[in-house]
Amino acid sequence: MSESIELKEPIFKLSVRFSNGEMVHYVVDSPIDSRSITPETRYAVISSVACQNPNECTEQTVINLRDVTFVRTERVTLDQLAAEHRMAGLRASGRGDDKFKNLSYLKFI
Repeated sequence: MSESIELKEPIFKLSVRFSNGEMVHYVVDSPIDSRSITPETRYAVISSVACQNPNECTEQTVINLRDVTFVRTERVTLDQLAAEHRMAGLRASGRGDDKFKNLSYLKFI
């Protein structure tokens, strides 16, 4: 059995906005390093691990940066994350406290 990850401040909310207006959010432990995004950068890879079992990758997302309007990180507190309200809609069902269950890592390629 592996040791679990406890989210500690400072934590950051990673926001990715696509050109069609859709936004996705992740919890990361460090801000974006602007030097890692060069004119040759084409993709962003977001890997999420479960806080209860950090050896298990729960989600792997590859984003084509040509379809992205912006990628940013914002420093938040655990209280701010807990206070955010879920958006109504089909995608929102069943995802209540997922923000606290996964920690994501961002890499640009």
